Amino acid sequence: MIAVREALSIGRKQLAKEGVKNSLFETKLLIKNILKISDAGLISTSEVFLSESQFKIFQSFLERRKKSEPIAYILNKKEFWKDSFYVNSSTLIPRPDSEIIIETVLNLIPNKDEKLKFADLGTGSGCLIISLLKEYKYSEGVGIDNSEEAIKVAEKNKSILSNNRRLRFKVADFSMFKTTEFDVIVCNPPYVNKNDINNMQKDVANYEPHQAIFAAEEGFIYYKNVIHNLNKNHKCGQKVLFEIGLGQAEVVSNLLKNNDFKLIRIEDDISGIPRCITAEKI
Repeated sequence: MIAVREALSIGRKQLAKEGVKNSLFETKLLIKNILKISDAGLISTSEVFLSESQFKIFQSFLERRKKSEPIAYILNKKEFWKDSFYVNSSTLIPRPDSEIIIETVLNLIPNKDEKLKFADLGTGSGCLIISLLKEYKYSEGVGIDNSEEAIKVAEKNKSILSNNRRLRFKVADFSMFKTTEFDVIVCNPPYVNKNDINNMQKDVANYEPHQAIFAAEEGFIYYKNVIHNLNKNHKCGQKVLFEIGLGQAEVVSNLLKNNDFKLIRIEDDISGIPRCITAEKI
């Protein structure tokens, strides 16, 4: 057995030695997960001990983190919007930057009692569509992903919704999915230029699924395909929200304009980078 206080010290030192910036914070996360306690519980457990089996789990978690494996994959969970989502290496880890899509939809359609149909193209863990349907309790939606393994993760997260019959997930090519019945389309596609792989952080490049991150044609292939498909499946008044990367706003804006969409707004993330582009079919 080992005291929590000592385990915190061991974890912090080991992770700091490997260059983990928030070593104490991450060590606390690991221990809280093993003991299933809150921050307040951790503060009051200075004399609580990890059992031998719990300490072995803790050590295995530390070894994985020292190899740059994302802590979200180690713990199989990541907070997004108002919930904790199950994640594994089959899906991209939800990022706080993506929450701007939820915020923008809420600003665009302030009446949460509306009965809308949402489609999430490239749903991954399902965090976007699930968060939207929790806000719009009378709406329904579908999440589409190319990856069967990603859809398995999304299905696991459906339990977050009290009435999950409003939501279905489907394995399909999200860039070719028929979208005419939907009022709102959200899409966070792979958009990092394939040539930038060597510039990515190790925990991203070595662990997160490349098919959910990188895209051909300098990162624009999915925008081109999805926007072309939306134009082909024309629905006047349909709202479309894309997450975009650094320096992509102008190209994506032009793609939308050239396919008969009217730009509504471009929203910056917390770092001041254009991150969400909203348009309407005309």
